[in-house]
Amino acid sequence: MRLEAVRLTLGVALDDTDHRCRLPSPGPSAEETPAIVACEAKDVEVTAVTDAETYAAGVMPKLSISLTNKGTKDCTIDVGSTTQVFTVSSGSDVWWRSTDCQENPSSMVATLAAGTTVTSKDPVTWDRTRSSVETCAQENRQRAPGGGASYHVEVSIGGFTSLTTAQILLY
Repeated sequence: MRLEAVRLTLGVALDDTDHRCRLPSPGPSAEETPAIVACEAKDVEVTAVTDAETYAAGVMPKLSISLTNKGTKDCTIDVGSTTQVFTVSSGSDVWWRSTDCQENPSSMVATLAAGTTVTSKDPVTWDRTRSSVETCAQENRQRAPGGGASYHVEVSIGGFTSLTTAQILLY
């Protein structure tokens, strides 16, 4: 899963009077430009996102993360799979955790621009089974009950946890 924020800077402008290209004036030096610092809890809002609210039998929920930098300055955050945790529960019963059977987690530090919201590019699919680190190799893990059963999706990333959960119903 990757989160992406893109900035575009134009390096050459056309001068209307004599039709010559002019280079932009030099920006501040490295000494004058403050370094981008790590995101702080007060500035980051994490939200669990699902591709639907209800799922018919056999349809697998796709889970994503939305990150908002509510601060006034750009900040960095590790958005790699090593810091992402999706947790699906029903009441106090944890059914599935994305890190239980995770393979090859990776780290990816990204800059979250001030005042922006980004959503993960590739969702994580929950296979509607119960997980634990002990059951990863099992082919017939317990299936989550449907019939309108309610589950809640919580997400954390880079050490920041969603304040609310996203409710889904399985049929």
